[in-house]
Amino acid sequence: MSFWNNTKKTVAKAGSGLRGVGGASGGALSASDPEFNEQEQRFRNLERRAMRLLQETKDYRGSISGMTTAQRALATNLTAFLLDVQRPQDYQAAYRQATTHIDQTSQPQFDEVYVKTVLEPMAQYCGFLPEFNKAIKKRKGLHDDLDKARRALAKEQAKAAEDPMAVERAEMDVQYAESAYNTLNSALIREIPKLINSRVYVVDPCFEAFVKSQLQFFNDSLQQMDSVMRYVPQEAGPNDDRILNERVEGVMNQVRGLSICSMNV
Repeated sequence: MSFWNNTKKTVAKAGSGLRGVGGASGGALSASDPEFNEQEQRFRNLERRAMRLLQETKDYRGSISGMTTAQRALATNLTAFLLDVQRPQDYQAAYRQATTHIDQTSQPQFDEVYVKTVLEPMAQYCGFLPEFNKAIKKRKGLHDDLDKARRALAKEQAKAAEDPMAVERAEMDVQYAESAYNTLNSALIREIPKLINSRVYVVDPCFEAFVKSQLQFFNDSLQQMDSVMRYVPQEAGPNDDRILNERVEGVMNQVRGLSICSMNV
């Protein structure tokens, strides 16, 4: 972003332009420049939404990783749970193989692409926001310095007869302070809209990459799960769920019928 490089140069020049003007509190900024106030409000809105979006991109990455890890752990524990059952457990092996591949191959591939094409560009864009915050804070300091310089000039003008040279020095200090403040103020008014507009050129390609990486990940996962489906009975009709529920309920009734389950221990 060359426009931001130019802004940083402007900020540096604004700081070096002050000559002997100390920092002090004072001066109401709220009414000093309505145009800047409008741009600052736009920046604050952008900052809040950008940081929230960045956090959500991080959370999504974590959720995918957590899901594949949990899925693999479930498969491992399913095998352990039925370890001593005396019948073929092909679906367990197939499911564990599928979830292992998803967790160790598909997810890392997705993660690598996601970080490079989505997370890093968003983080880089949000990384500019603190620099603008510094510039806004510096503008406040320059405004305070300008107020101080003007007050000092007023005092010297009140006693101009005593030291005419002091008035001249105070006028020069005001000129330097005004130049520094106006330079940075103008830069912020000019550059904040550019920062806001540039979000489109960051988000659009990131979103496209996000959709494509999602599609690839879920397609890979689907291919792996398809290998498990051959061990699952095919659906025969709308009553399949009812039949399965009845089978499970029948087993549960047998468990309830065990003597230990009816004892009030």
